[in-house]
Amino acid sequence: MPSLGPQPYPGQEKRLRLLAFVRQDAVIRVDKRVEDTAMVWPHLLVIEFIVAMLWLVGLFVVSALFNAPLQDIANPDHTPNPSKAPWYLLNLQELLLHMDKALAGVIVPTVLLFVFLPLIPYIDRSREGVGRYFTDKTGLRIFQFSAVYTTVLTFALIFIDYLLKKAGYIEWAGDHLPGGKQLFPNWLIPIAVMLGLSALLVLLVDKLFGANTRGKMIALFTGFVFVYVVLTFVGTSMRGPGMDLYPPWALPPTIQ
Repeated sequence: MPSLGPQPYPGQEKRLRLLAFVRQDAVIRVDKRVEDTAMVWPHLLVIEFIVAMLWLVGLFVVSALFNAPLQDIANPDHTPNPSKAPWYLLNLQELLLHMDKALAGVIVPTVLLFVFLPLIPYIDRSREGVGRYFTDKTGLRIFQFSAVYTTVLTFALIFIDYLLKKAGYIEWAGDHLPGGKQLFPNWLIPIAVMLGLSALLVLLVDKLFGANTRGKMIALFTGFVFVYVVLTFVGTSMRGPGMDLYPPWALPPTIQ
């Protein structure tokens, strides 16, 4: 009995179409064994609920033990000294003390947040160690080295800048060097320091640890995070009246 379905055209049954080639190492296979599976309810949600409750209790305890740093009602005719930004912007406020306002408040954040960080996945395209912190032991050592390197140098640069300004050297250099005060101390020196120390960090992790692209990205990203932390700490706990530098244990109260 002849088929009632659509009949192929002559030669159509011999046509083959190759859609794509897929590399074997590009396919991620997931082991779906039951004993390695955790159900969202009740396992995950119960753990999240317990953590949320512990965090809430801790917040109540801290609130009861420490008074919030509230001040008097804002007076537009009397600005408190020092007048600080919210804590999450204190790192940028700290940068404003060391370089030009446009460089610290616009160019540096834009380059870091909208150029460097989005480019990391395109620079480091390896799938080695995906899902593991620091990839391997070498990555962990690079992280530790970069954290110490960045923390020490950031504190050192802040202190050096403070001492030079206190001695009047920055003003003297700005008045006598070509380009004037705005170009040399506020633009050329900060840009050279940021780029030079970043390049030195990449060179050091390459020489000391034989870092590949992943290791270099770990070093630079770690440096970015610890610079953020150090600048926030200095702005919060070491800047007093007049935005002068004080030890954290000798920080004077805000002048009303």
